[in-house]
This record gives sequence, structure tokens and C-alpha cells, in this order.
Amino acid sequence: MAQHAVNQPAAVETPNGGGTARVLWAPVSTKVLTGGDRRFEASTFLTDGFGLRQGLEEVASTVPFADLVRVWMPNRLKGYPVDEGRGLPYLSAGQVFESQPRVRKWLAEGMLANADSLRVDRSWILLSRSGEVGRVTAVYDEHIDKIISDDLLRVDPKDSADYGWLYAYMKTPTFFSIARSAQYGHMIKHLEPEHVLSMPVAMPDKAERRDIGDAAERALSMRQSARRLQTEADALYASLVNPDETPVDEMIFATIGVTDALSGRRRLEGQYHRSDVLQIENMVRTASGKVQPLSQLVKSVAVGARFKRYFGDNGTAYRSASELFDVNPPVSKRIYSALLPHPGRYMLRKGWIIMACSGQTYGLLGRTMVLTENHEGVFGSHDLIRIVPDDDVARTGYLQTALNHVEYGRPRVVRYASGTSVPHLDPPDIREVMIPRFDPEQEAAIADLSDEATALAADADRLETAAVQAAEAAVARLTGRHGPLSLVNSADS
Repeated sequence: MAQHAVNQPAAVETPNGGGTARVLWAPVSTKVLTGGDRRFEASTFLTDGFGLRQGLEEVASTVPFADLVRVWMPNRLKGYPVDEGRGLPYLSAGQVFESQPRVRKWLAEGMLANADSLRVDRSWILLSRSGEVGRVTAVYDEHIDKIISDDLLRVDPKDSADYGWLYAYMKTPTFFSIARSAQYGHMIKHLEPEHVLSMPVAMPDKAERRDIGDAAERALSMRQSARRLQTEADALYASLVNPDETPVDEMIFATIGVTDALSGRRRLEGQYHRSDVLQIENMVRTASGKVQPLSQLVKSVAVGARFKRYFGDNGTAYRSASELFDVNPPVSKRIYSALLPHPGRYMLRKGWIIMACSGQTYGLLGRTMVLTENHEGVFGSHDLIRIVPDDDVARTGYLQTALNHVEYGRPRVVRYASGTSVPHLDPPDIREVMIPRFDPEQEAAIADLSDEATALAADADRLETAAVQAAEAAVARLTGRHGPLSLVNSADS
């Protein structure tokens, strides 16, 4: 029998005179079937990852993950949610991959028998084991002392010198494909620690691994520094809005006049009249002495119309709203933009602020980020409000901080949400969000920190991408492939 899996279309006659249908089949060695974790699932042998793994394992320098790391997962988490701030802060698997992870759930400490095992260490790498298997992230400051979902495998390098190379290698399309080929399950895919331990690790020469690993670790350090700069900007903004650190009332109910409920675009939705948000609005107006609607500070606030998507391997890089708010995700979809009317209105541009305008009020809805040169030429989802700043009136970094601040910004944006199952934000409302105006030097100090954070994070993404591309090219050379593998062209993506 053949020693390697081969994607081979075969003509199969269908019953009842239905003609022929082309199906995929692959001859495999009996040795493969009787060892490992194949579980006789035919789809395993048809994935790119299976062939890539077979090829890597034939390279003499390749070693199994078990030689380099410890991989484990905590016991399955059964948490009991409690009121905000009254329990242990928890981050789900999806939140851990976000570029601005924010705690939105707290768990009762007394009901968690394995709380310590659910925390993470800075020296680890986290790997998704459930749902979208194979995603990888580092551990950042925002993850420390949090309860982290058991849906992430903990990958602990035995030698810290291997961390950078392992991180870069695990971010490559090759590893992603291999991880997806090892997953199992029907509706929800899974990956176990023993599966990862048996996977191959490509090992180019030591100097090349060191150079790639150093670049990856520099990128991670730069990204963490960028987050700290934005944290400084947020703290400075908070000190201006609430200098006395007056606590916000936890009561959300408020009594309002009928005219307030019926005026403007309120739609009689109570979200707009929450007492805690009204208190924050009052803080903003009182502290600054002057507020202006966003429309007076920017060139435009707009959203694209819905459109039918045509995806293909040779299209323009496409980003959904959720992808844009994740940490440097690979391009997983490409869209044939020329098939759409007025495609230019959806292309992302450096310097714009984008806002997620669809989703849950406790999730990404209302979050903003500043686009950089990394986003130029990318086709963005219609679920994004495009805000084009006017730096002559208000600096981009200041607007980003004022809109996105977790306590004094985003709650004032989300109050405009309308809808039940999937709330939405509309440009006419966002144009009316009041922005406090402080002394120009104070605003400039906030803008400087935020702009530097944006630029540093963009540099980190480019450096990390280059390191991952170098790792993929090194793997291709080891296995004799002609050119690196593209994730969007992978059959596993």
C-alpha cells in the first residue's frame, strides 16, 4: 500500500443510474492505521496537515513536542458567575486572543476547587483545544492572575531558550494544519495534550532557530510595551474625567421625564437611561466644562451597506470585525472585491478609527481601534463604523482613548445600542457621542501615549509576521516544499 496519504479524486458510480460523482479517497499504509491517534476517521487522511506531518517526520532533525515541552490542561471548569468584581476574574478562550482583553465575568471563588490550576504563567504558550483548534497566543500581563478557560492547552517549554522558536513555529500555517489534522469530534472539534506531545517540531539549524526566536520574542515584548502605553493614556484620561475617583453607582435604574424618553432617537430603550451611564455623562461634562459631539471633531462617521460575499483563494485579504480586534491573526479569508458594487468604500485605511457596530453589549460592540499601515488594502466587514479623524481639530489618539476607555468611554457609546438578539450601533447616534475637551496640553499628552502605543503595536505585528514567515520558509526548506504554505490556501482552514 502507499506510504503517504494522497488527495486523489475518484469517479464513483452512484446508485439508481445517477451517473458518477467525484469523491476524495486516499490509500494509506496499514502501519499508519494501527498506530497513533487516527481513530480510523477517513477525513484525517485527506487533510493537508496529515501529509505535512508525514513529510516532517521523515526529516532527521525533527523531534516530537514531548522532547521540548510539557503540555497539559486543567480539569474542566464548572464556574458559578457572581456580580461584577465580587469573585475571581475570568477570561474565556476567545477573550484571551483579543488585543484588548477585558474581564466581563467573575466566578465564585469558593466554588472553584481548582482555581490555581486555571491560572497561567508568563513563560507559557496557550493553544486552543476546542472549537477552532490550533490557535496560538502568548501570555500577556492582562492574563496574569485571571482564571483562564480550560479550552486552552498550556504549553510549557522545558528550556526557556526554545520559547521564541516554538512560538514562531506554532504560529505557522504548517503547524496550524498539523493541529487541525489531529483534531477529533463531530460538531465540536477537540485536541488533547497527548496529541500535541506526539506532533513533530521542525528543527532548522540552531542559529536560524535563535534568530527567528529572538525576533518573535522582541515582537511580544514590543506588543506588551504598547499595551502598557495605552494603559498610561487611559489612566491619564481617567484622572481628568474623575480626579476625585468617585465610585460609579452600581444601581442601574433611573427615573426620567417623559420628554427625555420620547425625544430624539431614544426608541424608549432603557439602556440609554441607565443611572450609572448618566452619572458618567455628568462626570465628563462637569470635569471638562466643554463637550463637543464627535461629528464636530472628525471628517466623517459612516458604515457600509450589507453585501453578498464571494470568497476565493486569489481575492483581497478580508477581515471580519472580530478578527480586527484579535492579536495579529493570519489572513483566513480572501474576497473577490471586484464583484461588489463600490468596493472602495469597504477598504481599510491607515489613520481611521473603526468601531464594532454589531454584537453583544458585553462583547466587542462599541470597541474602537486605530488602523495602521498593516491594514492598508484590506477589505473590512460591513459591521464596522468607519470614523475618519481630523487631527487639526482633535488628535486621533485622544479620540481613541476617549471612545474606548473601559469605564468612561465605551459605556457612553454602548448606551446607544438598539435591538434585541444582536444589538447594533448606528452612525447618526455615534456622531452625537459627546467628547470632553480639556486643555490642549492635557489632550496632547494622552494622544502622544495612545499614538505611540498604536505605532509600537503595529511594529510588533510586522516583526512577528516576519518571524512566522521565516519559520514557515525554514520548514518548507527542510521538507523540500516549493515555497511556504499559505493558511488561506490550506484545506484545513
